[in-house]
Amino acid sequence: MKTKSIGLLELGYRSGKDSITALNDVVDYALHAERLGYSRFWLAEHHYSHLKNLAFSNPDIVIAMIAGMTEKIRVGSAGTSVPSYSPYAVATNYKLINNIFNGRIDLGLSKGIPESEHTKNLLNPDILERGTGVVFKENANEIHELFYSEAEKNEKEGILIPPYGGLIPDLWYLSSSLNNLDEAITLHSNYCVSAFHGSGKFLENLEDKKEEINRYRDSFAQQNGFAPKISLALAINLSEVNEIKSDAEESESFKILNLNFEELFELIEKLDEKLAVDEFILYDTEPDSDKKTENAEMISNHYNLQSIQHENAVR
Repeated sequence: MKTKSIGLLELGYRSGKDSITALNDVVDYALHAERLGYSRFWLAEHHYSHLKNLAFSNPDIVIAMIAGMTEKIRVGSAGTSVPSYSPYAVATNYKLINNIFNGRIDLGLSKGIPESEHTKNLLNPDILERGTGVVFKENANEIHELFYSEAEKNEKEGILIPPYGGLIPDLWYLSSSLNNLDEAITLHSNYCVSAFHGSGKFLENLEDKKEEINRYRDSFAQQNGFAPKISLALAINLSEVNEIKSDAEESESFKILNLNFEELFELIEKLDEKLAVDEFILYDTEPDSDKKTENAEMISNHYNLQSIQHENAVR
């Protein structure tokens, strides 16, 4: 496999566990991920109403917990619901924890919003009044400006986000396609394609996608002065049990790949060859904590992840 890195994605569900026990299991899973050589551990924001024992909905506090208990693995959101929150609050939180934990924090920029109209209204009434796409674009641009125009914001608008002059968290644009690459370049954002959102349509036709990815890499480096990373997220089910179901609208419905380990490794090899992404992010839907950890160990051993020195350069 040419790809140097594999990361893990966590949604916070465990079968037969209450929320706090599930949270303990999530933290334990993250600690195993670092020990096993995974490159990053991402936590998704999901405001489900049908899974009443979720460990978390907004992962910000859990990210800080895990970062404080680990040393090397990158930790972050995949993603933060950008339309739902104040850009100032998002930038303040992520910049601070990124500097506390030596530049290991990722901030995923997501268009995802809660399904409940009441929850949307509680988070940000603008979502209902002006539309998700409009609010996402405005908020994402403002987050970018707060990070990358820090001196100007401070001098002209009196905005200060501690630590002044500190490390900017790595931004990741989350999408189910390659349609937003130019926007990601403008935002100085790495790019993660979720092959399980949008009903998994991304995997249906891979022709010419490597060319698009390479164009993004080249244009990004020319405009921003550093190389971006691009990853592909897969939702996998390695057992006969599959309890995770998306209650989201059709455009956000999950495509979970039912595979054995051999089939998974063959798929990754195929996708690695056709797309040449930098990293795969695996969301294992296994609901049992012990089996989930065993799966992570099997994958790590197959790729010898513990031998990889990940490039977590600090800018």
